[in-house]
Parts: sequence; C-alpha cells; structure tokens
Amino acid sequence: MRLIKKGKVKDIYEADNETLIFHFTNRVSAFDIIMKDTIPYKGKILCDFALFWFSTLNVPNHFIKKIDVDKILVRKLSIFPVECIVRGYMYGSLLSRYKAGNYIQIPEELHSYFNNNKFEVASKLPLLIFDPSTKSDEHDLPITKEQALIKNLLDEDEFNNLKFLSFDLYNKMNKITNLSNFILADVKFEFGKDPITGEIVLADSLGPDECRLWDIDTYQSGKLQDSFDKQILRDWLDKIGFKNTVDEYIKQGKNPDPPSLPSDIIDKISDRYIQAYERITNMDFKKE
Repeated sequence: MRLIKKGKVKDIYEADNETLIFHFTNRVSAFDIIMKDTIPYKGKILCDFALFWFSTLNVPNHFIKKIDVDKILVRKLSIFPVECIVRGYMYGSLLSRYKAGNYIQIPEELHSYFNNNKFEVASKLPLLIFDPSTKSDEHDLPITKEQALIKNLLDEDEFNNLKFLSFDLYNKMNKITNLSNFILADVKFEFGKDPITGEIVLADSLGPDECRLWDIDTYQSGKLQDSFDKQILRDWLDKIGFKNTVDEYIKQGKNPDPPSLPSDIIDKISDRYIQAYERITNMDFKKE
C-alpha cells in the first residue's frame, strides 16, 4: 500500500494497479486551509456517509467496499479535472460573487435573473445552477463552460453530460434529505471515466464536507443558516476575520497559519455531522 496523495482531509493510497484506498481522516479544512485541530469521529462519519450514498444512489460509481471504520476501497478512474457543483440557494462563494457583481463567473442561466431581481443570503434560486470549479490542492476557482473548453479540461459533450448527471444526482439526494427534514442547499460531485468502458462514473465521496445541509424547520431566507456541515467552521472563521486574512494572503500567493479552534466549535461540528448521518440514514452512529 503506497500513499499517493495526502489531501486536505483525505489520504489516498494505491492498493494495486486497479484499486485505491480512501482514508477519511479527522482533519478539517475551510477556505482551502487545513486547520490545526481535528474533529472527533469525522473520518468515520464521512466513511459511513460514503458507504450510504454509494449504496443508495442508483448510479455507476467507483465504490467497491468498506475495509475499515474510516477506509473504503474504490476503483481507479481517470478523474475529470473539474468539481461539479450544483446550487439551489444563494450562499457561499456564489453569494460572494453576486455581491461583488462578478457576473462573468456566474452561470449564464442566472444573468437575466440577476439583472431583474435582488437576491438575499440563503434565498432559493429560481432554478438549479451548474457552477463548476477547478480542482486544485491550493484554491479552487469557479470556471465557465467556455473556459473549461478553451483550457481543454473537458470537451462539450463531457461538460453537458457532467451537468446532466450532476442535476440528476442532486435531485436524487434532495428527495432523500427532504425526507429527513433537511434542505440540500448545494452539493459538490466528482466524476471519472472507467478506464475500460469509458463510462462516466461517480467518484470521490459524498457527505457533509461536500454539501450544505439546513434544517427545514429553522430555514429562513435573508439570514445565515444553522448548518449541519462544515459551514459552521466557515462562519466562525469569517466572524473572527480569518476569511479576509485568507483573501489577502491569496493575493500574495501564500496561505496564512490557521487559528486554533474553540472546543465548542469542534464539538458542534462533530455533533452536527453525527446528527446529519443519523437523520439521513435512519441509522445510529456507533462511536467505535
């Protein structure tokens, strides 16, 4: 077993010529910065979530089996160099771009709506949007269809297929999360090609690190939402000014040192991940 990538929150090992091992760690990141502190049980929760979604969603994927409390075995794929983000609500980086008037990096489907409407934080978008970004070990950036084609990241058929598959998966996940009294505000997918058949396959993993989950009963447009994902961490970092620090360092091509996390933030993130897992899967989470 050979370590081939140490990611922000997940380590990837080569098991053999055809398979990989994903090790979900307790590390946590925000704004592409890895925090010094870890989140109890996070690795196991994400591993269990991956097992649930890969087993529940009726789509081709690279999952083979769970091999440890925080590890899964997956097939090797040729991964597309874009992250496929589907958004149903005005939040996160989309909100930041909207506030900045950076329409160039906002999907064309929304341009006419933006010209004729004003959107507030957490407002529901008039339609689902496909908002892909680059894949980077440093900082992911939004990318338009035209940019993806010009840079030869995807051809037009691949872009259109990934968009269709992403919308389909979002809708399937949204039905399941709604039954658990959650709003699926947005979600990030990654896809690859089967090296033998050329089929597009769902890859990476799915869990609170890849989506935003809000409680339906407490949702209110126009305010920051109480999240069941790592938005809890982003909001705290934004509150203490660290998000602005990150933005300034990025301009210099650097990353700042992360602050230490308060114990109540650590505990809240861990508890919310567990609650999300138990509500969505209807299974008890076992702290092994």
